[in-house]
Amino acid sequence: MNEKKSVNGLLPLLFKGACLILVGLLTLVGLVGLILPIIPGFLFLILAAMLLAKISHRFDALLHKNENVRIWRRRWNTSNALPLLQRVKLSCLLVARAVVNGVEAAVNSFNKTKADN
Repeated sequence: MNEKKSVNGLLPLLFKGACLILVGLLTLVGLVGLILPIIPGFLFLILAAMLLAKISHRFDALLHKNENVRIWRRRWNTSNALPLLQRVKLSCLLVARAVVNGVEAAVNSFNKTKADN
């Protein structure tokens, strides 16, 4: 099956649509995470921003104007200590650990409130 490649090298439209849906879900979870202590909202918002930067040249240019984002990207791209797959696995493990820490803090807070009553 031959897929048509766009002239300017952009991703296929279907893939962009799926990515936009994923960006929306990540943003929603990130906003909920800013309110609830169980979910690490900031990490989900960063993931949404990075994914949106991959599919939108304008948003990528907007992010590139920020000095902190440029430094972070430069460090990410020049870190050759781990291959890309290992870096992605490590990132997923860090997010999972943050979720576990949030759940643990919520349970401890609930138990403390229950014990006070």
